[in-house]
Amino acid sequence: MSAWPGDAQPLIRLLGQCRIGDAGRLAYRKGWALLAYLAIERPRIHRRSRIAAMLWPDLEQGAALTNLRQVLADLNRVIVAAAGEGVLLIDRENVHLCPEASQGLFDIDLLEPVQGIGNRAREWLEDAGELLEGVALEHCDEFCEWLPGARAWALQRLLKALERAREDAAACQDLDVAVNLCRRHVMLDPWNESQQRSLMRLYAQRGEPDMALHCYRTLARGLEQELAVKPQTATHTLAMEIAQRHAHAAALRGYGRTRLPHPASLGKAMRA
Repeated sequence: MSAWPGDAQPLIRLLGQCRIGDAGRLAYRKGWALLAYLAIERPRIHRRSRIAAMLWPDLEQGAALTNLRQVLADLNRVIVAAAGEGVLLIDRENVHLCPEASQGLFDIDLLEPVQGIGNRAREWLEDAGELLEGVALEHCDEFCEWLPGARAWALQRLLKALERAREDAAACQDLDVAVNLCRRHVMLDPWNESQQRSLMRLYAQRGEPDMALHCYRTLARGLEQELAVKPQTATHTLAMEIAQRHAHAAALRGYGRTRLPHPASLGKAMRA
């Protein structure tokens, strides 16, 4: 099991905007596809002929292997510059990532349960997104069949990591960090009402009930438009409680001169 090395950031990012090191860029789009495939399929050793057929299925084997050789040379050049030798292992027949040398270099390696996530680690976690975001390979049926499952696997790990980090931040009363992490979670998983409720509570704790109710209204509209359903009872009840507390606090600030609104009017306010 991998762990966060102190307050480290991953050297190789595959979740969201792909990059290697501070400015590492690959010359070929299929280089990113190959790197993600090798990283997720560790510690398997892959025959170069099979990888070539997967990435260039419309070419003759010789031409496909020539393209693969160019992609591997570029990929190895960038990885060696960022992480040193011995990470990407290539011979005449096979290619794979060294399990020991590559472990912990990738963002997907840093999503396991650990204690004490630091500020720099949280920064990349808040920006993490879909595996190979924006990368699409036309006419590569085998890879395109593999990619959705890999993305689902990576997304579930990322969501769990965001939830753990958010819970840790909230427990330390670091509400700004907790809100940012929860917002990212909700952006990636918008119909998860448990996380929506967590975000509403965090906004309320931070003294922003209007933002909490805005989250509820946005969720309600989205559910109605996209899924033709209403928010769960627990979500609606929480929104009503936040609205009532907000109205009560406003009345107290008015030294009793402001009457509390009727619950029906609170419901209308939440739908506004």
